[in-house]
Amino acid sequence: MTHLFVTGGTGFIGQRLIQALAQTKQHVTVLVRSLNKYEQLLEKLNLQHNEFIKPVCGDLTQPLLGLNEEDLAQVKTAEVIIHAGGPMDIRLSDEQAKRVFLQASQHMAEIASLIHAETTLRHFIHLVGFKSPFRNEDLSQKEQAIASLNHEPPYEQAKFLADLHVREQSAKHGYPLSVVHPGVVIGDSATGETEQLGGLGLLVEAARRKLLALVPGGKKYWLPLFHLDHAAAFIVALAQEEHPISQTYYLLQAKEDNPNMMQLITTMAEELRVAKPIGSLPLGFLSKVLGSQLGSKLGIPQESLSFVVDDSYSLDSARHIQQKYTLDYTVTPSALRHTIADLDFRLSHSVTAHKGYKQSKLGNMTALHNSNNSGKPIIFIPGTFSGADCLIPLADHFQNANVWLPDLPGLGRSPYHHKSYVIDGHVDSFIEAIAAMDTPVTLIGHSYGALLAAKIMERLPERIEALGLLQPVFHPAPSMYKQRWLTEMALSRMSEAALVKSLIKQSCFESEAQIPAEYIRYVQEELRSPRVRKTLAEVLRELTRPQSFQLSPEQWDEKKVHILWGEKERNYKLPDRYRHLKLSSLPYGHHFPISHPEQTAQLLLQ
Repeated sequence: MTHLFVTGGTGFIGQRLIQALAQTKQHVTVLVRSLNKYEQLLEKLNLQHNEFIKPVCGDLTQPLLGLNEEDLAQVKTAEVIIHAGGPMDIRLSDEQAKRVFLQASQHMAEIASLIHAETTLRHFIHLVGFKSPFRNEDLSQKEQAIASLNHEPPYEQAKFLADLHVREQSAKHGYPLSVVHPGVVIGDSATGETEQLGGLGLLVEAARRKLLALVPGGKKYWLPLFHLDHAAAFIVALAQEEHPISQTYYLLQAKEDNPNMMQLITTMAEELRVAKPIGSLPLGFLSKVLGSQLGSKLGIPQESLSFVVDDSYSLDSARHIQQKYTLDYTVTPSALRHTIADLDFRLSHSVTAHKGYKQSKLGNMTALHNSNNSGKPIIFIPGTFSGADCLIPLADHFQNANVWLPDLPGLGRSPYHHKSYVIDGHVDSFIEAIAAMDTPVTLIGHSYGALLAAKIMERLPERIEALGLLQPVFHPAPSMYKQRWLTEMALSRMSEAALVKSLIKQSCFESEAQIPAEYIRYVQEELRSPRVRKTLAEVLRELTRPQSFQLSPEQWDEKKVHILWGEKERNYKLPDRYRHLKLSSLPYGHHFPISHPEQTAQLLLQ
């Protein structure tokens, strides 16, 4: 069994790497600065009871990594080193960058030489930025390469000098070195989940603020993208090589397969639902602007342009490993849209994860899923001014159920469906997801989500086992929402006090005391996104139109349907044509699933 020593295990790439290594059942020693943070990570990854992963406390910036004698002795038995330590912060000062990258590499090289002297180090794997000028194992031109670093920010300079130092030490001591150059690492290839807000997140933030009407560099430039899970799989494959050779690997798509900057920013604008770019600016000129006082007012760091390139890179060595181990390296348009939506959500929200729920996909929607439970799926569909996160207190009462909490397309974490009619697009998204499942499902919809659930059942009656309709909206909303642009503008300016007042006036809650603080926070943060505001305004406009409510309740299977109705509702009524269905009343307002989740769950579970 191979013994691996890993640094950076609690970082963005490191977390996924630890998760992937755990599946190989190899002995892994992880350098951590905080045992508490490490234990939180294990809980998050569901690895608390994994017997193959052990931590040692230390610090990359200290000689011998600050390890005590016992831990140092353990580390010195490692056969493979994976050095992935260092923060993703392009705004580090010169002193900070040298300490966390260059000094750290010197201490890691010292550890490597000790291991190689005593037991033979089989492989040193070093993660470095893709713009490093040291592109092969020939260091004869290193002075010229070092000189080329003068125009780079301290973050990049220190990383690349660390690359050089480790290369030199490998050549000196004779152990194989694999230098891995990931591109701009974005989220999971399935869900788009991207916890790191640097890199692509900086562009998403700028696009949200409508600051990318002119594209940095234009069509000749590109931002090399690579998925987090693909990077972790590649590193694990390298660590399995029995007879590694010193080599440099670029984890990128080919330039011609990657969207250029114009295509990338256009996709970003479409997904964020802001105006598309109208032209481009030379990269050098834009860099000078961002380095000026105007740039500081815009809030876009000059260093953010350092990842935008016009170069091509040799991918032969990486493709050899990827083909040998059947690894994927593509970034699909769908995955990119999920990543943009996820970053948009994270830039808006202070709480993005919930214990017991894992981010997943339900068709083309992003959903929270309690994946440890089995059984037939129960899908909760949120209404307007809501999201998956808001229904967790209700879903928590379905303890042994296979619960799915999707965000509607264009809201929360889900990318927009980009269809001409917003309600049909929402219904179609669920139809596609449910049709792909191998079992009937239960739908529980709230408000607008209940309308969607009813429409879905009429389209797929054989796939719906039960239907819970919580305060369903079955007749047109007030005409105040008819003008989409007015609604969108009002949403952009809505204060917390105005939101609370509106929720009470609209009989969503009886009083401010009934409104959960986390619900107010969620809605306020959600409305920071132009994508959300536009989608929400479109939904509200369509809800003012009678044709949005064309249903045939007389044809429904009465045994499947249960309506829950809040008696304190003042804006909506349950039409008589639905009153033959099973109906339970609660003494609350429109948002009773949010204000009184336990009582709601009790009625549903009966």
